[in-house]
Amino acid sequence: MASENPIRIPKDQSLKSTISSQEREILRLKTSPSFRIGFHIVRAFEKPWRLLVIWITLPLLMWKVARERWGKTPPVYSGLPMLEDIKKRRSIILFPTNGVGFGHFTRMLALARKIRDESPDLEVVFFTTMPTLHILTEEGFPAYHVSGRSHFKEMEAATWNTICEESLVNIFQIHRPVAFIFDGAFPYRGMLNSIKNRGDLLRIWMKRGQLRPGAKSIPTDSVQHFDLIIHPLDGIDERVESIRGIESKSISPITLVSKHELLDRMVLRSRLGVPAESVLAYLQLGAGRINDIDSEIRITLDALLEYPEVHVIIGESMIGKRIEFKHERVRVLRDYPNSIYFNSFDFSIMAGGYNSYHEAVRFGLPTICYPNLNTGKDNQVARARIAEEAGCMIVVKYRSKKTIKNAIEKIMNEDYRNLMIDNTKKLQSANGADEAAKDIISRINNLITE
Repeated sequence: MASENPIRIPKDQSLKSTISSQEREILRLKTSPSFRIGFHIVRAFEKPWRLLVIWITLPLLMWKVARERWGKTPPVYSGLPMLEDIKKRRSIILFPTNGVGFGHFTRMLALARKIRDESPDLEVVFFTTMPTLHILTEEGFPAYHVSGRSHFKEMEAATWNTICEESLVNIFQIHRPVAFIFDGAFPYRGMLNSIKNRGDLLRIWMKRGQLRPGAKSIPTDSVQHFDLIIHPLDGIDERVESIRGIESKSISPITLVSKHELLDRMVLRSRLGVPAESVLAYLQLGAGRINDIDSEIRITLDALLEYPEVHVIIGESMIGKRIEFKHERVRVLRDYPNSIYFNSFDFSIMAGGYNSYHEAVRFGLPTICYPNLNTGKDNQVARARIAEEAGCMIVVKYRSKKTIKNAIEKIMNEDYRNLMIDNTKKLQSANGADEAAKDIISRINNLITE
């Protein structure tokens, strides 16, 4: 089925959109905790007999509101008025949130690329809190953006969620998607309000398993808004939530780049002026200031530069601060995705995040891993230990000058690095983005033909 041309919203439909916006605002006000508690008190004074039991009914109401706020019970918000009889298009909305790094964004971009390859006539539109819209522009994907709440000065959660909800509802009305996919750890209330009761929309949550015991649980009503949960697996014994009544599907780990897309060994070396015969190390660590001689990254850099044959490429995050460090054998790379240059490196030293780990394993890059011990849900130690047991990664859980120096001394042995490369084959698997794209397109085709 060929994709349609961009649509114009008729005047009557624009009017309906305005009415819906006003109705949504009224619903939000009437179901807010302050309104409900205040209304309860006013009703008690209107009918004095209620005052006799208000010492019971008011605490009960406040307890109910508190449980809603904690995510223990569904809120009373009854859903949005929806426009009627709007024909769906071959369009899909992807919503990656921004976390500490690029995990959510990268998985959604990988999925978008595979969907485009499998079904070029399917319109893929992004709505995201990530600031890196130029990446989507280069990839040819249209995108809408709203900054995360932390970027606004003293903005309340309710206000930000209203912005999120209104933005998504308008996007739905313009693009008339047949499917919506969210990738994030915790669904925003504004997003949930925008997709609630949309039986005509295939609603999917791309959700990694909960890896760290004791991690904060998801509000009980959040999952109920979705038709399908897709779990990209992580190669470890992870806890994947099974939600009654919600279909769940597990797929292989997702990476953005495929092995055939890696650039030749000399591309990056020529671009950055690195000698062809040098041992080139890739260093990407999120913790510490490079000019602080006691920081992890500086200790690591100094240990690497003790070897005269070593040159170092420092990976600089596209959403992080600029790195200022000068040394004749050190270069800074600010690009995305840096993994396209992995053929250029002899080894890497990286944290144990989802993207870094699976790219290193999939592309056979010998790696020293510094797992982050302070993540909310992500058990980087458990993930890295799997690769260590397979013999393709050196894990330094507790970092000191001695442990860092010992790990670098070990990986500087070329024979050992070659053994690590061979051992990565034990953990390599298919790209989950291929699996997810084919499954989603099949579901969309079935919905459109029904």
